[in-house]
Amino acid sequence: MRRQGLGAPMLEISERVPRAAVGMFAGVTLLAASLAACGDDAPEEVAQQAQQETVAEAQEEQQAQPIDAAEQQQSAQSAQQEAGQEAQPEAPAQQAEAQEAPAEEQTSDQSGEGEQAVSDPDRDTLNEGELFASSISADDTEKLFKFQASTGAWLRIFVDGKGGMDPVVTLLQPDGVEVAVNDDLSTTNRDSLLIAQVPVEGLQLIRVQPFDSNGIGDFIIQVQTLTIGADDDNAIIAVGTTNDGRLNTPGDVDVFEFQAEVGQQLFVLVDGDTGVDVFAQLFQPDGNLLQIDDDGGHGLDSEIYFTADSAGLWRVEVWPASNKAGQRQLIGTYRVTVQEGLPTSDVNEAVASDLAGAALTFLQALRDGDSATILALAGPEALTIWGWDDADDVGRDIQKIQSIDLGGEILQSVSYGDVLHTARGRVYFQLSESDWMRMELIQLGGHWLVDDWAHSIGPPS
Repeated sequence: MRRQGLGAPMLEISERVPRAAVGMFAGVTLLAASLAACGDDAPEEVAQQAQQETVAEAQEEQQAQPIDAAEQQQSAQSAQQEAGQEAQPEAPAQQAEAQEAPAEEQTSDQSGEGEQAVSDPDRDTLNEGELFASSISADDTEKLFKFQASTGAWLRIFVDGKGGMDPVVTLLQPDGVEVAVNDDLSTTNRDSLLIAQVPVEGLQLIRVQPFDSNGIGDFIIQVQTLTIGADDDNAIIAVGTTNDGRLNTPGDVDVFEFQAEVGQQLFVLVDGDTGVDVFAQLFQPDGNLLQIDDDGGHGLDSEIYFTADSAGLWRVEVWPASNKAGQRQLIGTYRVTVQEGLPTSDVNEAVASDLAGAALTFLQALRDGDSATILALAGPEALTIWGWDDADDVGRDIQKIQSIDLGGEILQSVSYGDVLHTARGRVYFQLSESDWMRMELIQLGGHWLVDDWAHSIGPPS
């Protein structure tokens, strides 16, 4: 852990001479002020010019070669593996030797990536798994599609709105009776994701509507029939092991039990594939609920740490973040780990500087509404959570992002590494005596990217 003091508001940091450069995705380098280098005595105008030049380069690169969120997610496995080998060479031994958990698979809003969307204005019947491009104009109120499905089948319907398109998707039986509806994939992502069970065999009706008159535009729709496997994710597991699980349906609940002794300090991590939103509950041996966590880990992951106050079998229940029809049904594969100690580790000064520099640059871009820089420094989890494909998508959400309190003067920062994943890091910014902001970062291709952030939280514990 490294703590570094700041004596000036965040917006003034960029006017100082940077000590280190923060690498940006797509080969763009943006100079970030190091928290440890606030005392540099080089001329201030040099720092200003350097910062302006690098930001201009970032914006030019974004315009010439827009970042493809799907491509970034598709390369996450190899890049994270590389980062796990190269990142943090001077970090503590327990972090350097930690075995990287399986790389995240992309399971959410970029299904079928790499495929070309088909478009046929004369066809309204969708094929299994295809990406079908369509649009709603000012003269349209909705688009209606058909999809053949059998009784009891589980359908996954994803509608990816392009630009400012804000879709609402509804599944109806062949006779027009409504089965389920979804407006937003999550509180931050305006795309629609619906997972529902078909009650009657036949040509199901799928209706896509804009949320309002401002939400018209192009979209891509995909329908998939889910294969539901046996519910075999309930098991007794050993401390110090990682076990695979899968949330098959919105109502699926998996149960894991492990033996703990009095006074044993443990943490439980439920690490979902990219875009899988898990919720975890921890129960004591007597059946009493001890803790609940939704997004306490990296991105949408759940993380619980505690000291056992009784011996016996402790129980962890894992389920989707929402099991209500049409709401946040980000199901899929995850890994559950029970480990002794704490989930975070100290990092050396160089790693702390790199983490804080990337996080500061990203925070300033949020405050400034700099869509190009936000997109360049957004990790695969952030791209999925927000549904960002390009800078226009980021611009669509700038007002929502800036409506929350992004803080003022930063009093200090605290940087941590991740015990289980050497290519992950965490930075806390103190904004007042009791108000902190947290950023979760991942290292891909040698660059730190921001996967998630939370505001108005307590101090790191």
